[in-house]
Amino acid sequence: MSSIKNNLDLGFIITDDKFNVLYCNEYFKTNIIKTDIQNKKITMFFQDINVDMDKNLYSVKYIDNSEYYVIHNKFKIYNHELYSFFFYDFTIGSELQKQIARLNSQQYLYNEMLNKLKDGIYITDELGTTIYVNDAFLNLSGLTREQIIGNTVYDLRKSDILPNSCCAKVIEILGPVSTINHYYKGQRCLVSGSPIFDETGNLSKTIAVIRDVTELDVLMKTITKEKNLFIKSDYNVKTEAAHEPDEIINNVRMKNIYEKAKKISKVDSTVLILGETGVGKDFIATYIHSISNRSKGKFIKINCGAVPEHLLESEFFGYEEGAFTGAVKGGKKGLFEEANGGILYLDEIGDMPYTLQVKLLSAINDKMFYRIGGTEHIEFNARIIAATNHDLKQLVEEKKFRADLYYRLNVVTFIIPPLRNRKEDIIPLSTQFLEYYNNKYGKNCYITSSCLQSFLIYEWPGNIRELKNIIERLVLMADG
Repeated sequence: MSSIKNNLDLGFIITDDKFNVLYCNEYFKTNIIKTDIQNKKITMFFQDINVDMDKNLYSVKYIDNSEYYVIHNKFKIYNHELYSFFFYDFTIGSELQKQIARLNSQQYLYNEMLNKLKDGIYITDELGTTIYVNDAFLNLSGLTREQIIGNTVYDLRKSDILPNSCCAKVIEILGPVSTINHYYKGQRCLVSGSPIFDETGNLSKTIAVIRDVTELDVLMKTITKEKNLFIKSDYNVKTEAAHEPDEIINNVRMKNIYEKAKKISKVDSTVLILGETGVGKDFIATYIHSISNRSKGKFIKINCGAVPEHLLESEFFGYEEGAFTGAVKGGKKGLFEEANGGILYLDEIGDMPYTLQVKLLSAINDKMFYRIGGTEHIEFNARIIAATNHDLKQLVEEKKFRADLYYRLNVVTFIIPPLRNRKEDIIPLSTQFLEYYNNKYGKNCYITSSCLQSFLIYEWPGNIRELKNIIERLVLMADG
């Protein structure tokens, strides 16, 4: 829907159930509202909006008394209620009024609007029978409505007309699906499908949005002149999270997380960071270190799931000379000693062997430990930060993680939301990564608006790490 063109004289926005604006198209920003309304309530500007009235086609007044026709629609994505609004200029609406008078159903108007979109739209009922496709889908697929309408996605898949039907997968898992499909002209298309449930929670329809992302392969040819696409920063890979997050974070939940990090940075309580793979747990840990009283001390990170179990104890606590065959002369310091005065970051703590967890707990509690083969205790002064993508409570119930260690680590907890739930951060993060890789590889690349729009509808299963890797790959592939 983000592809509605300016020359349609049509504004389009999406809000959450509190009417906070999540997205608006260019025409709405430049011709109707003429101000930044991202994350602001649309009712601040159009007080006449009423989604509870029986009809959803009506006129509203902007704060400057200009009038617009509005069509709204309520839908769900990932169990979140959202509203879409189409705005049509009332002052040039005489022709529209004549058209509306001739319409027997507002469905016709919806169809006309959907057919103006550049993105393909594919809708099925709960059984997978195709009930609607717009013109853009037909152009992308090379198919006709006669081939599709009334046929199930299963029959179309079986007959190889739509061999990779996204809607079929949505029905099978009753959840969102994102995939890349290739169509008859060779276009690479990002297909995002979602289920739509009725008021009783039963599947009502499925909808897939198909976007041509072939342009991703030929991105970044000249320097952008749009200053708002860039966030200036002294980005450094080793201290990614050390920069002020207010510059690149728009999501309210993430802002609260960073505020909480500031509050606890001056104390030495243990910290547990939870979240999916790639959400940026390392960012939080290094940010806490950078603004803490221990910022001049070392930040020592160990991946508890990457080190072989038989080596993990010696990596943690070190060993004395002669402790075992192959021990180096003079012994070796462990990471607890190396982190003295700083922070010891235990990444993937959920993968730590159960047998070693009791020794870790003892060292944290007593602030001392013994090297392997040693007889004298060694005191240490390091703050412990742990992180995992596992559900530690579940691991405790399954006897795979010690309850006492869990409660010892779980003093201050951060739960980092996945990138798909904080899409307002995608553009600033993308531009920050872009600037870093431009500097690193000596490129002068930029991100097109259509690419950014593709980023906004993609679900990012790999989260920030996936976004960062894609930006690097695109910069490397680009000619600029």
